[in-house]
Amino acid sequence: MPKFDSFGKKVWIIKLSQSNKPTIVGYAAALFSVALAFFVLSVMRPQFSAAPTPLFLCAIMFTAWVGGTGPCFFSIVLSVLAYDYFFVTPLHSFVINGRHSFRILFFSMAAIFIGGLAAAQQSAVRSAKRASDKLALAIDDLKSVNLKLEMENTERNRIHESLRYSEAFLTEGQKISRTGSWRWNIEVHSLEWSDEHYRIFGYEPSSDMSCFEMYSSRAHPTDHLLLANVVKEAVAKKQRFECDYRIILSAGSIRFLRGIGMPVFSRNDHFEGYIGVTVDITAQRQAEDSLRKSEQEFRTLAENSPDGVIRYDRDCKRIYVNPAHLRNMGVEYDDAVNVTLDSYWGADMTVDEYRAILRSVMTTGQPAEVSGRWTRPDGGIVFFAVHAVAEFDSKGEAESVLAISRNITSIIEAENQLRQSQKLLRQLADRSETSIEDERKHIARELHDDLAQHLSALRMNVSVMKLEFGHLSSAFSGQAETMIERLDATIKIARNVITALRPTALDMGIVQALEWLVKDFSTHKEISCRLHIHDENLILSDRSATAIFRIAQESLRNISRHAEACNVDVNLSHKDGMCLLAIRDDGRGFNTTNVPFNSFGLMGIKERVLILGGKVEIESEEGQGTTIRVNIPTTE
Repeated sequence: MPKFDSFGKKVWIIKLSQSNKPTIVGYAAALFSVALAFFVLSVMRPQFSAAPTPLFLCAIMFTAWVGGTGPCFFSIVLSVLAYDYFFVTPLHSFVINGRHSFRILFFSMAAIFIGGLAAAQQSAVRSAKRASDKLALAIDDLKSVNLKLEMENTERNRIHESLRYSEAFLTEGQKISRTGSWRWNIEVHSLEWSDEHYRIFGYEPSSDMSCFEMYSSRAHPTDHLLLANVVKEAVAKKQRFECDYRIILSAGSIRFLRGIGMPVFSRNDHFEGYIGVTVDITAQRQAEDSLRKSEQEFRTLAENSPDGVIRYDRDCKRIYVNPAHLRNMGVEYDDAVNVTLDSYWGADMTVDEYRAILRSVMTTGQPAEVSGRWTRPDGGIVFFAVHAVAEFDSKGEAESVLAISRNITSIIEAENQLRQSQKLLRQLADRSETSIEDERKHIARELHDDLAQHLSALRMNVSVMKLEFGHLSSAFSGQAETMIERLDATIKIARNVITALRPTALDMGIVQALEWLVKDFSTHKEISCRLHIHDENLILSDRSATAIFRIAQESLRNISRHAEACNVDVNLSHKDGMCLLAIRDDGRGFNTTNVPFNSFGLMGIKERVLILGGKVEIESEEGQGTTIRVNIPTTE
């Protein structure tokens, strides 16, 4: 019999009633009970002569109880035969004595009665048992049905609750998406709207007007006929329809809507009407108009831009170029759009390198700067600078790259001309400095060889005159002494002028020249100045040695004028073919980013270093002193 468990699953219960037990068991029980009674009687005969009747009756009752009606009568037959054969005279025969016939008849009737009674009682018990089993099965069936009903009720409640939530979600979803649903029954000519549909048309759901009247009062005159024709054609063909139209709200504002309808058929394929949705696409239309306007503005700007504008898709294929790019690169529009990069390529970098840059921009989203040279098909050279940025779709994924290519040929040419001019200026400055140094050397030599020698000879002559004629006149002796003092002062001035023009120590090498310069600076400026020479045998050309000396001389002059320093360290070393000069003071320092334009001392140092192909570094902070490092090649 089928039943349902706690999970509603059908199970089968099979019970075996006692009536289905094998009959042989009942007959075996009858035989065993009669034999047992006979055995007990054999043992009890000496003491109890009247025991056979009740014992055989008990065996019959037991057999009826256990085996049922058939074994019961089998037990009666066995008991009567045994009783007659063993306990009724004549013994051990089946012949009944007349005087004992009543006894055997009484025993037989008693056995039949007892057996029938026991069989009836057993039959009643079994009937009651079967009825009880059926009742239990019925109760189980009722429980399973009840459980199934409870489960169906629970499922129905769950579905009802889910439906309630679904309706709530649908209502909120319609509010969020600005979507209204409707149902149109053509047979009864009825139109039903959802609450959001009322709001889309500017009405409250509790409005008394019919939906047809609401639509007619809001429909745009131009789009009303269009929508009517679309619906009429769809109804005639009993198919789906979709149409965009406008409505005019009470405030006069325009709202764009999209109506979608699906036909509804009954079970017998009878056409009943339509169900559908109405979507408010005003924001979408505004976004599309804004995008269209932006695209138009972009095209207007790009078409009239003097810079080249190129747009690449994800495969690095050109999908747009503006006229400026075509003019700069010297190609036609059909040869430049919707083609791969290598279709025409004249840059000094390879196509793979440029493609890798574009893909990096799309992958990382970071802009890239590229510059180089482009060879036009006509052989002309164009210098360009490209700024590439990624363009993203609504999902935030890069869908293209926009590149702005600027023609910098005129800038490059101007820079080249400027570099040539600077080179010429440095050459002129170098020649001027060389000429000045040569002139100083010449003037110093002339002063030393002519003026200084003549002054020395004149002093000697005046001294001789004083010795020869001084004793004749005291006045003459005084005048001669005064002339000697003036000649000594003039000789000293001449020597200072010669030293200023070109120190004599400079002819002995850069090391001796710096030693003289540091000693003279410490003597006259009262500033502790120390010289550190790391290579006593350093030999430089006269030009390089003069530049190093003049740079050190100008640096010490600036320190004495502006630094207010107490200590100065001058380091001269040689490394890897470079002469390194470092001058550091502990003065007040200055802001290197705010150097006055008319700081000719620092400008002269930089120009001297650049003329010799070297480098100069100036480190300084306010209150932290100043360090000037100069690197000059030892060979010109």
